[in-house]
Amino acid sequence: MNGNQRLAKSGILGVRFLERALLIQSIMPSKSETTVRKAAEPDLDVGLVCADRDGNRIRIDRINTDAGARTISYHFLNDELRVQEGIQERSIEQFLADGWYMAAPGKSL
Repeated sequence: MNGNQRLAKSGILGVRFLERALLIQSIMPSKSETTVRKAAEPDLDVGLVCADRDGNRIRIDRINTDAGARTISYHFLNDELRVQEGIQERSIEQFLADGWYMAAPGKSL
C-alpha cells in the first residue's frame, strides 16, 4: 500500500487529498514527456505556430513541396499572435536548419 492509499483509508479528508493529488499528476507532464521540441519536416503544416530560441513566434502560411521548389512561407507574430511583419519565404531545408521549435499536441508555446 502506497502513501496515497493510506491517506484514502484515513477518511473523507484523505479521499479529497487523493483526488487532488491524482488531478495534479494528470495535469503535470511527466519527466519523460516533451512539451516543446525542435520542428521536423513531418511536423510542418499550414497554421502551425513555431518559436525560435529567443521566443519569436511565426505561423506557417503555405508549404510548397513540388520537386524543384520546396519552400515554406510564414509570417512573424506579436505577443497577441497577430501578424507582425510581412510574409517570409525560405526553402524547407533552410527553415529547419534555423532551429524552429514547436509545442507538443495540446500544448502551447
